[in-house]
Amino acid sequence: MPYHLYAEAVLAPGLNANFQWRYQNSGRDLLAIMDRESPVYGALNQSIQRFENTVFELEPNKPTLIEWANSQDTLQDTADIRELRLGGAHVFQQSIELLQGMQMMTDRAEDPSHLSAIHHNIGDVMGLIGQRSGSIHFLEQAALSYEQALEIRTQDDMPLEWALTTYNMGLVMQAVGVLEDDKSMLKQALQTMQLAATQLPRQSVPEDWSAALCSVGTVLYQLGVQRKGSRTLEQAVVALRNALSERTQDKHPVAWAITQNNLAAAMQGLGEHEEDIASLEASIPLYDEVVKYLESAELPLVKAIILSNRASAMQALAMESDYLDMAESAVAAFDSLIELFDGTDYTGYHQQASDRKAQAEALVASLQV
Repeated sequence: MPYHLYAEAVLAPGLNANFQWRYQNSGRDLLAIMDRESPVYGALNQSIQRFENTVFELEPNKPTLIEWANSQDTLQDTADIRELRLGGAHVFQQSIELLQGMQMMTDRAEDPSHLSAIHHNIGDVMGLIGQRSGSIHFLEQAALSYEQALEIRTQDDMPLEWALTTYNMGLVMQAVGVLEDDKSMLKQALQTMQLAATQLPRQSVPEDWSAALCSVGTVLYQLGVQRKGSRTLEQAVVALRNALSERTQDKHPVAWAITQNNLAAAMQGLGEHEEDIASLEASIPLYDEVVKYLESAELPLVKAIILSNRASAMQALAMESDYLDMAESAVAAFDSLIELFDGTDYTGYHQQASDRKAQAEALVASLQV
């Protein structure tokens, strides 16, 4: 898997939110350069594990990891609450201080590879804090650390390391672009990720290659929705399908679920833009497969995201095709989501589900005439 701490974007047209899903067991590089005898080592290892399989919304104005952890609500998985209780947020801040100390003690001429790894991992931790807390400052600091790493990790001398750092730089740009609703930053993120993907050989690093393609497809979708451009959405569909050639449900079920959902969302977006019934019809069984996988997983918020996407695709299909039963099914699906969010702190999602139900009900009424 990509050796970074970031979560991947989970496209959510149904709830109109920027969700992230952290699943990779990939803190290995960060731990590898630390002294096992360090008091931070064990605590950091535990903190990384507590971030596994967590889902959150990427949104601004949570300046600390403590505030991010404290913001989690009843539908969020329990790992997030443990993160706060066990002080994991503080451990990540400690690790930055430790890594910065290692940076000062490492001579570039004597051990450039080790120094570049330190710069890269400072970027990872800064980026994790920035992504989780919505802090542009930490994301910018992450980018600066990656720039320092790339002064050593050149494309000619260290092509794989260069590609991994460049890819992480693209993830930081994507987060900033989403947080600031900055199309130009998303374009830079896309170009950076595409450049990295060209240097990630599928045969030797298939998981890194497919992760990069998934991220490329996700950013293409984000740009395509903003531009209302069918070509960009078509490119998103191609990239995500290519990622799924490696990210199979058998080999990487959670990575598959993210990519499968994002492919369905891209096809849904293309269908809505082009008024294409076939694309909308094709998106629904893709969502169905992810929902089926989530039946056995204790991830209620993720399941709600996918169900809302499926309901919105059904509503769009009913609108284009005049299928009354599809419109009625959309009403029922949004009604179930309203019930799920009722009584929780997810008031924004409750309101969105209510608004979408009202739209679907209006569609039903028009089709019954």
